[in-house]
Amino acid sequence: MWNWIASNHQVISALANIVMLFVWIAYLQVFVSSYRRQKRSNILINRGAGSGLEARCLISNMSAEAIYIDSLIATVETTEGRWSCPVTELLEGRSDLDLKTRQGPLQAGQFVDIGSFQSLIEPVLQTAMGLRGAVASDALENLVAFEIKVIAVHGSEDLLAGAIRRFDVIRRQNRQLLRGHAVGTQQIRSRRERGRLHNDVEADL
Repeated sequence: MWNWIASNHQVISALANIVMLFVWIAYLQVFVSSYRRQKRSNILINRGAGSGLEARCLISNMSAEAIYIDSLIATVETTEGRWSCPVTELLEGRSDLDLKTRQGPLQAGQFVDIGSFQSLIEPVLQTAMGLRGAVASDALENLVAFEIKVIAVHGSEDLLAGAIRRFDVIRRQNRQLLRGHAVGTQQIRSRRERGRLHNDVEADL
């Protein structure tokens, strides 16, 4: 045994080096994958303080770094059609002067309340119907689904970050309730989709 090892030590050493190389390559891949996962954005969209249209829409930053919420795009689907428009700035107050913006930084681990779902839905319907006043109750009765897209700046990345979530409108005991179409928030990851986010931001200018 020892004689065989001694006579083949160069081959054994070469094989050991090759095995060690593959181990380091696997370790490097795990490290890079973990690093990229920690650096990418993770934005959550949830419903809070209720289950109807009065519920609050909450945006949480679960990224490792702060984000800057740049734009919010709402999409409303009714039995009459589907419409989208920016809702980054909303009129929520006692007068038209009470203009509130939803833009701003959001630190890691923090969340922001961007308003009730109804306050996000009504501006879309007003734009679609050319209204200036309150939305008629029958328009709200025709709701099928609501979708909100968050567009944000994340770290020093050139491309914008984003997330989107759809809520289905269900009816129980003469009430309209919101239920997430999927369990979690869909993250916008691909470079092509993230590149398209610039068009949404330009529409919000």
